[in-house]
Parts: sequence; structure tokens; C-alpha cells
Amino acid sequence: MDCQRELEVKTLDKNESWDLFKTTLHLKMELPADVEKVAQSVTERCAGLPLGIVAVAGSMKGVTDIREWRNALEQLKACSVGHDEMERDVFPILEWSFNRLNKCERNCFLYCCLYPEDSKLKRKGLIDLFIWAELMQKRNSWSQEFDQGHAILNKLIKVCLLEETRDSKGDDCVKMHDLVRDMALRITHGNSKPNSSRDDVPRFLVKSLGHEDSIVALEQEEWTQDLCAISFYSQNSKGIEIPPAWSPNCPKLSTLLLSYCFIEEIPDSFFRHMCGLKVLNLEGCKGITELPNSVSDMVNLTAFILRDCTCLRSVPPLGKLKQLRDLDLSWTDIEDLPQGWESLVNLESLNLDDCQSLKRKIIPKETFSQFHRLQLLLLPPYVRVQVNDPEVLNQLESFTGCLSFTDFYKITRWPKYYNNVYINDILTEDPSYEFDDYGDQEKQLYFHQCKLGRGSNYLPDDMERMIIEDCEGMGIKCLSDVFKNFINLNHLSELEIIDLVGIEFLWQLSSASPRDQPEDSSFRPLRGLQMLRLTRLPNLVGLFYGESEPSYLLSAGTFSSLKELWISGCHNMKQLFTVQLLQNLQNLEELRVEDCEGLEEIAADGNGVGQGGGEGTQLTSSGGAITMISLPNLRCLSLDMLPQLNNICKAAMICDSIEKIEIFGCPKVKRLPLFLPTINGLPSLPSKLRMITGDKERWESEPLLPTGTHSSLKRMCISRCHNMKQLFTMQLLPNLQNLQELDIEDCKGLEEIAADGNAVGQGEGEGTQLNSSGRATTMISLPNLSCLSLDRLPQLNNICKSAMICDSIEEIKIFDCPKVKRLPLFLPTINGLPSLPSTLRKIKGDKEWWESLEWDYPSAKNALDPFFTAQP
Repeated sequence: MDCQRELEVKTLDKNESWDLFKTTLHLKMELPADVEKVAQSVTERCAGLPLGIVAVAGSMKGVTDIREWRNALEQLKACSVGHDEMERDVFPILEWSFNRLNKCERNCFLYCCLYPEDSKLKRKGLIDLFIWAELMQKRNSWSQEFDQGHAILNKLIKVCLLEETRDSKGDDCVKMHDLVRDMALRITHGNSKPNSSRDDVPRFLVKSLGHEDSIVALEQEEWTQDLCAISFYSQNSKGIEIPPAWSPNCPKLSTLLLSYCFIEEIPDSFFRHMCGLKVLNLEGCKGITELPNSVSDMVNLTAFILRDCTCLRSVPPLGKLKQLRDLDLSWTDIEDLPQGWESLVNLESLNLDDCQSLKRKIIPKETFSQFHRLQLLLLPPYVRVQVNDPEVLNQLESFTGCLSFTDFYKITRWPKYYNNVYINDILTEDPSYEFDDYGDQEKQLYFHQCKLGRGSNYLPDDMERMIIEDCEGMGIKCLSDVFKNFINLNHLSELEIIDLVGIEFLWQLSSASPRDQPEDSSFRPLRGLQMLRLTRLPNLVGLFYGESEPSYLLSAGTFSSLKELWISGCHNMKQLFTVQLLQNLQNLEELRVEDCEGLEEIAADGNGVGQGGGEGTQLTSSGGAITMISLPNLRCLSLDMLPQLNNICKAAMICDSIEKIEIFGCPKVKRLPLFLPTINGLPSLPSKLRMITGDKERWESEPLLPTGTHSSLKRMCISRCHNMKQLFTMQLLPNLQNLQELDIEDCKGLEEIAADGNAVGQGEGEGTQLNSSGRATTMISLPNLSCLSLDRLPQLNNICKSAMICDSIEEIKIFDCPKVKRLPLFLPTINGLPSLPSTLRKIKGDKEWWESLEWDYPSAKNALDPFFTAQP
């Protein structure tokens, strides 16, 4: 490593050292005087080195017995590892902290140094290694062993031999300080200095292959008989060349890590004298296409990790490997399971995740009956392998894979962890839904091409995600008739249903379910649902079915967490919500409804209107009361191909967070709900609104925006909106009665400020007058506009084709608008001649542009010339 700058790290003086020592001890009360005297002597042995002080104090947390303190002091005096000045000062202190660990903790700590310098080591990966290498006490279950591993890592963090951190994905990790790692390598003589090694720790060979692109040949003399663990690592998948016919004599070797090294070939002789090998990790060795047959004779192997060996096509027979506990073939190119895999009776984990080349296979019933210890079974999520034995799930802690729908009904106990469980009666072509890696905690079931029938089966209560695709439910009214606890899945956050035939409703509610339940009631259906997507459900009539009137006996919390709602191809549905239910959607962010030929209303009137927390009333312009519903988090409303939709919501919807509105193919929609909160009795647009898109003809022929939109607006500034072609329609412009300042700049695509439309003239500021040719000109009054500024609008060819009466105009600035040939006639007429506003003070612009303008009245330019100032 090149040094950019040298800095002197000073040691602490006596008082500073003692203060740091006490701080690290986390003392709740003062130590007894005799104990404190020994503790100060212990601190002095740390020679003012902060790392040493923290390590020693961390190891002595909670110790109050003076005999333990005296013993710790004697141990510190006896430590001797280290040769140069820094090592002589620091290593004895770190070694002292190491010596205070028990044997299991020491071995786990030393195994952390098998990984590259400065690495952020995932807790899960480290604990896997502890389990594979049998460093910890054997426990009854995978989760118990992981608990033990976490406890050991926490102890190493507590005594300051490891540091807590996180990787870029936010996963929990640990790391070793460089000096701590150097100490660990020194005492295992992993740095090839055996004179500093100890007899009571395992021997390691740990090497970095550097960053060069050349292939590195293994040095045979380094592979000595006393080695217990070997780790070679590369930062860039650097290549390793294993000498032909070489057979290292390493009888004590128990762990061999060659992760992410490019290896084209492993000679058959290579493993011949590694009779004690327990852990063989070749993860990420991209060049390997096949393994030597000698692998079949490694009878002591407990973990065989081939994950991400993407070129590996086959694995030798494994029937002799009776001690194997963990077999990881995930992300390899194997086409079939290794011969003899059924004999691996001690197998605890089998990982075939993402083996995309694996031939389709049904694992027969009784196959797993002899796998009494199997706890993790991860099969390809691409329907390659189907388990035809539901009993295996009753013993597993983690499962990913494919089950038959028939066997699904026989499951009595779901694993603690499950992800991407695919359920189907037969192996079919890959489903259209693309599986994603959602992590071990994502509890998902995916039903595909199943004939759903009435049953007593219960879904896992902790299920978080559910997909139903291309299934039939003929003769079944509600999906909750298939899954008895469907209505009470409080952890369900995402539900997607695609191509489900026969089902008319999703959830059935009983009249016995009271409407007004206490907030802590257990009957709060679907309270955790965040995403609901329904696609091509031809028989669907509605979401809920009730036994009596009113039919929607919903608790106030129903759908209260819903953020995304997508409905598509549900042609039999006439209404989506009642207004009562709409009021529950306080967290809804996105509502998309498309291609529903029969849909007439998004939110229909119902007896429950006004009972939700987001409801209120206001007076309309006619003095009548209108129901107001607040959807404070709605950002996007998209309606498309809804030919019968005639009403979105009769209540006024206040959506302060709305950003985008899209309406296409909805010819019967005559009005948008009033998305506007009121200020002094007048509506005001939400500040976050960015875009309204739709059919141009519909927009111009029907006033979708209510009269009064933007009526309180005083200042409008638009900048760098290059895709915008027009700013207003003529329908909207007359509403701007309070607009004082309009400033538009650097919008490369803008062609018109106010575009024509059939709705022109519906605002209160509109009238007509005759121009010089005798034709009628539409007049729009903007009585409070004082400043108009247009700058760098190269495509602007029209400000407004109507004449704009601006009695309060003070300043007009127009620069770099070469296509503008006419100013709107800002002048009221007196006896047919233009009259200047009394407030006008200045007009600024390009001289050449001013002289090229066209005028209806020649006298207008003469009247305005004194106010014009040319600027470069």
C-alpha cells in the first residue's frame, strides 16, 4: 500500500489512559480502593496505546473481584508476542485479551482472520463457517446454532477484538482492526513467522493473491503438515494454477477456502492426502467446469460449498460423504443432482437455489424420510424441482421451492423461514411472474395453475406476500372460502392475483363482525396490507361480500396501511369502493385502474359514508353541503380504458400530496373530484402537483378542473421544464384573477403559454372586443398581473391568442423568444383605440425582436415605444 502522508499517533498520558480505561469499563460505581490500584497498574501495562486500553478494559467489564484483577495483571506481564516496537507495545495487550477467551471463542476469533484485510464480514457467513468447521457446541437446531454464533460474536465485540459495522446493503457485519488481525495471524504464524507461534492454537496459511492479472502458481513448500486452515483470496477473481499431479501432504487440514479465485482445473491428486478436510469452500471459482473424482472419497467432509461456481456443470458421486451437513450447489450450472445425494443422511442444509440448468424433477415421497436432521431446503424458484413429500416441511426451519397443491393441504407446521414457495399440482413451464430475491425473511406463497376448492386449510399466519396466478375457483364465491383465515392475515403486506377465474369476491364478511370494534380488537382485517394488485379477474364483482345490509361491515382499520392499488382487466366490477372504505385509505400513495369495461364508479355512495377519520364537509358554490374525504398521501391517480366510468367520487377528495393525474379512455368522466383544500372559501391547487395527462379532446371539451382552480395563485415561476409544450389551457387562464407575477425561463420545448380550447370563455374574466380587422377577439382579464417575464424560450410562438386585459401591469420582460411575433393586446379600448394601463413602467427585450413585432393597431407600437428599453 502506498503511503500518502505519515501522521504521528501519540500515546496517552497516565491520566488520559486511566480516563479512557474507566470510560470503557462502563463503571456504575467507583471501584474499591484496592481494586482500583490494581486496575491502574493494568492500565499502565497498556503503555498509553488507545487500542490496547480499549481491548483490556473491554475484557474486564463487570469484574470487581480483586483476585481476578491481580490475575489479569500477571497474565499481561507474561504476554510476549511481537517483535518490532509497535508490536512489542500492542500485541501483548491484544494477546492478553485473546487469552481470556475460552477455547471455542478463541477458535472462532482466529477463523475471522481467514478473510481479507479490512473486510466487512457478514455475521451469517462467519457463523456458517463456525458451524461447518465444528468450532461451536452442537445444538438441536439451525436457529439455536446461529444464536450461539451471534453470542460469540457479541462477546468478541464486547472485548474489543471485533468491531460492529454494516455493509452497503445494511446487513450486520463485523470487522477486525488491522493490528488485531496481524496479532491473530502472528500467533497462528499465518504470516510465515513460526518463531512467534503458539502450541495451543491451530496453524493457518492465509494469503492474498494481490491485484495483478497474472496467474499465481501455488508454492508447494508452504503447504506444511501441521496446517489446520488455508485461505487464499483474491480481490479481482485472480487465477490460481495448481501444479499437475501435486498432492499436498496436509493430514491435519480441516478448512480450505479458495473463494473467488479463478481455477481452470483441479488435479485428481490434489485432495488425496487431505483426509481430515471438513470444510471445502470453492465459492465463486468461475473457471471450474468439473471437479476431480477424488472429491468422492473425502469422507470427513462436513461442508461442501460450491455456490456461484457458474461454469460448474457436474459434481462427482457423493454417496460416501456420510458426514456431510451442508451442501451448497446454488448458482451453478449443474444439470442433475449429484449421484448418491439420497444417501447423505446427516445433511442439515441443501441449497439448490438458482440452478437454472437443473432438469425438471419431482422428488418422490419418502425420499426425505431418512433426512432426520434436514433443516434448510432451498430449491430452485424456477419450478425445476418439486417436493412430493409435505412431511419434510414439518421438520424444516427454512424452505424455498415447489410443492404440489394437494400436498399443500397436508402441511401441519410451516417452517419458521420460507420464501418463494411455489405451489402447483404439476411441473409446468416457468410462470410469467418473475421471482425476485427478497431475502430470508420474505414469507411468500405463490399459487400457480391450481384448481381452488373449498377446504379447511389455513395459510401461514405470518405470511407477508401472496401471489395467485392462472388458477380456477369455479363454484366458489369468495377466496376466503378456499383459505379459512384469509381475512385475518394481519402480516400480509402484498397480495397479487392474476388470471383467477370463477371467484366473485375476495373476502366474505359476516354480519356477526361488528362494525365499531375497539382499536385494539383482534378483528382488524387486512390492516397490514400495503400492496394489492388484481389483474384479469373476469368474474370479480367486488372486494368484499356481506351476508346482510349494510353489506360492508368493515372495521375502521381495513386497508389502513394500503399504499399501492392496481386493478386491471376486471370487467364485471361496477364499483371499486364504497366511500366508507375510501376514507380508510389514509396511506394510499398510488391508485391505478385500467381496462375494466364495466366499472362505473371508483367510490360509490354507501350507508357508511362519513364514518371514517378522513371525512368532513364544506359548502359548494351553490350553498349545498358536499362530503370531503382526505387522502393525504395519494401521489398518483391513473385511470385508463374505463369506457363506462362516469364518476370517480361524488365526494370531494383532498389530496395534498398529489403529483400526477393520468386519465385516458374514460369518455363519460365529466369532472375530476375536487382535489383542492379551501383557503378563504376558494380552492387552491396542491403544491406538489406536477402533471395532468389525458386525451386532448376530452380535456378541452369538458371542464375537468372545477371553476376557481388556481384562483388564489399570486406568483408562478416555471424554469427548466423542457418537455412542457403548453402551460395553460384557455379554460384555466381566466381563473387567475389574483395572479401578480408570471415568470417563465429556460423551457426549451414550450410553444404556448395559453393554448386554445373549446372551453374558452367559461371564466369570470372573459369578454370580447373587435380588432382592427373588425373580427371579434376573445378578451381575458388578469386584473392583478403586475409583471410578465419570459426568457430563453426558443420554441415559444404564442403567448395567448386572446387579448389579455392587465390593468395593473407594471413590467414586461421578453428575451430570447425569437418566434414570438405578437404581444397579446394588454390594452383596453376607448373609442376603438388602445389605451395604456396607468401602472405600466417599463418593457425590456431584444431590440431586433421589438422591431419585428406585428400589431393589430399601428398606434399601439407608437404608444408603447417610450416604455421599451433594449438590453443586450
